[in-house]
Parts: sequence; structure tokens; C-alpha cells
Amino acid sequence: MMRMGFGRPVLLLALTVILLIVGQWVLPGFGGLGQIANQLKIAAFLGLFGLCQTVVIAAGGQGLDLSVGAVATLGGILGAALMAGSNGMTPVGGLAAIVAGSGVGFLNGIGVAVLGVPPLVTTLALSSVVNGGLIVGVSLVHPQNSASPGLVALAGRSLGGMPSVALLWVGIAIVAIWLLSRSAWGRQLCRTGANPVTARLSGANTVRVRVIAYMLSGGVAAFGGFLLTGYVGQAFLGLGNAYVLTSVVVAAIGGVALAGGKAPYAGVACAAILMTVLVSLLTAINMGENGRQIIFGATLLVFLMIDRRLAKAS
Repeated sequence: MMRMGFGRPVLLLALTVILLIVGQWVLPGFGGLGQIANQLKIAAFLGLFGLCQTVVIAAGGQGLDLSVGAVATLGGILGAALMAGSNGMTPVGGLAAIVAGSGVGFLNGIGVAVLGVPPLVTTLALSSVVNGGLIVGVSLVHPQNSASPGLVALAGRSLGGMPSVALLWVGIAIVAIWLLSRSAWGRQLCRTGANPVTARLSGANTVRVRVIAYMLSGGVAAFGGFLLTGYVGQAFLGLGNAYVLTSVVVAAIGGVALAGGKAPYAGVACAAILMTVLVSLLTAINMGENGRQIIFGATLLVFLMIDRRLAKAS
């Protein structure tokens, strides 16, 4: 029977290829190189938000980060305000976005790991605070919201036929896979998620591990929002809202154990590609929203049942 790790990414990529073949058969050109490149560009954003959920879910404690949408919007609006359309200020805007997102993640981590508030409540509450603060701030200050030409190029152009943002995502994914599966902190993260008592007895500072996990989630979400600003050309309220639930879905489909203790980001990245192609195909054939929701739900249920069978067999 196919195990987690290597098997899940292969399965997801095989399903992606099947979808591309079906799409090409139904709509000639769907599987063309240009269309595939565009789908990889879109998948890169979903993959970044999927990384946020991968880290916090792996930390255990029924971890979820429902603030990723608000934090992404924060990163986009703050980054655009500091860039003010200038290429020279683009790095400053990006760094400020990451710092601000990490700050929100720190507050999430304190609420979850120190105060013992359930992650669902903590992250939802901070999401409301951030969204409310952004509404007030934007209405009072009216900041610049346009992306710089350099950021637009990074998020929208291609190098040798490969979208620049997808190449950036590949680099981030390589680092993330090493961090979560090979580094000492990654092993502490998974041990904390699997059994925090055993992790503490083995010398891991489980509180610090979980706080760092939420900080990473916030920083990555804010950076994702900053890149989204370049992709759409400007920042706006609600910029990252569409990624809250979809990021959880790709994490689950990618093989992240919802109980914690596993962080297979290679599978999550492949799940982001699969779901992007699926959405593109359903959109191309003009399927209604109700039909899409049924297919999304059925896909998630199938993979959850697969995970359950594998857990019983192990």
C-alpha cells in the first residue's frame, strides 16, 4: 500500500497529469505550455499559504491558522504603502511585510502556546483585529496601494518560460522541506505535534517551538500577500481572504496529519498544483459554484479516508 512521504506527491502529480489530459481532450490548448505555466504561477501562491498551515498543523494542539488571509492583506497593504511604486523601496516593503506578519504570528503563538487558547479561537480573533485595523487605517491614511514595476515583474513575468514567482516558490519549497524534515527544529516541531509530553521529556521547548511555528506562518502569509500585490498590481482590503480555507484543504490533501506530528510539504506543494489545475478545468467548462464545492468536498473526503486507512494499517 502507498505510504506517506514519497508516495503522496507521486499520486498527486499523476492525478494532475490526468486532469491536464482530460482538459486537453475537452478543451484543446488546456494542456499547452503557456497554460501550464500560468497554472504554476497561480499554484505558487496557494502553495505558500499551504506552507503556513503545514507548519502550524504539524505543531499539534489542533493547530490551524485562520488569520492567514488577514495577514496576507496586511502584508500587501503595508508593503504597497512603503514601496509607493518605487523599485528601490520594494525590498523595504517586502521586509516590513514579513516582520509585521511574524508579529501577528507571535501573538497567535502566545495565545495558543502560552495562554492555552484554542488555535481556532486565537487566530480567528486576531484575524478580526487585523482586518478591523486595516479598514480603519486605510480609511484614515489612504496609503499608496500600487505595486512597484519590479514586484509586478517578479510576480507576473517568466524566465525561460517558467514564471518567476514559481521559481521563487521552488526555492522556498526546497528550504521548507529541509527545515521541516531534516533540521533539528523540524524534528522538534513534529515531536511536539505528535506528543508534547514526550517532546518535553526529550528536551524540546514545546512552547517556543509552537510560537516559532505561528511566527513562520505569519511571515510566509504576509510575504504571500506582498507577492499577490505584484500579481494583481495593487493591494486592497480582503486581498488574501480566498486563501484561508483553500490553504487548509491543500494541507490536508497533501498529507499533513490534522492531529499534528507530520509536515510533508512536498505533498502539500503537489496538492496546490493539483487543486489549481482542478479549479482551472472546472472554470473552463463553466461549472457552477455549487458543482465546484461538491467536487472540492468529495476530493477532500477521499484523501481523508485514504489517510485514515493508512493510519489503521500502520
